[in-house]
Amino acid sequence: MLFQVSNETVQFTAVDRRQQYLHTALALFTAHGFHGVSMDQLVAEAGGSKATLYRYFASKEELFEAIIADLGEVTVEQRSGDELDALSVEEGLRAIGNATARAALSEQATVLFRLATGEYNRFPQLAQVLYERGPSVAYARLRAFLAARVAVGELVVDDLQIAAEQFLGGIVGHQQLRRTLGHDAPDPTAVAARVEAAVTTFLTVHRHPTPATTGPRRSELRP
Repeated sequence: MLFQVSNETVQFTAVDRRQQYLHTALALFTAHGFHGVSMDQLVAEAGGSKATLYRYFASKEELFEAIIADLGEVTVEQRSGDELDALSVEEGLRAIGNATARAALSEQATVLFRLATGEYNRFPQLAQVLYERGPSVAYARLRAFLAARVAVGELVVDDLQIAAEQFLGGIVGHQQLRRTLGHDAPDPTAVAARVEAAVTTFLTVHRHPTPATTGPRRSELRP
């Protein structure tokens, strides 16, 4: 598939075309709202044909969901469970906190959040999709990490979901509200400081007590 840029003809791959539709859709949704954009308008702006667009996305709702998935793949540093297992609990929390902050406080996430809330009365499914593909995934990853550390005795956590909400909320909650209401993105140094504060607070509450603090020292048990 060919696309004309300036005076040069560029060969577009299928992946390029799909990304072109996603980027154009996000720009149009930002300018006109979800309700104000048609699939015909998207084709007119992005190029290609309507048949090509529908080959990738059957509806605007699918486009919206794909934009969210794209945000997760591009912005969030993906680490497998094995990679996280190799880190200390502090390093793991720090990695998860920083990755979540990058995603949640990005311009793309801010636009999606505004769209989902602004169109809620007409398209409540957008908010549901955004939650299921965004915060819900982040919580699930953190719960899995915490459960593994509880199982080996590093942490004591009574309710994994509450603990996950408190940890991530302490990093992005207030800052995400500010972004949604039009404030600039926080300085990376400020984000890093919030992550460190959240890690410290979390471990103060949930780190498993050492034997020295929960009972007599080993030497004191000798006859």
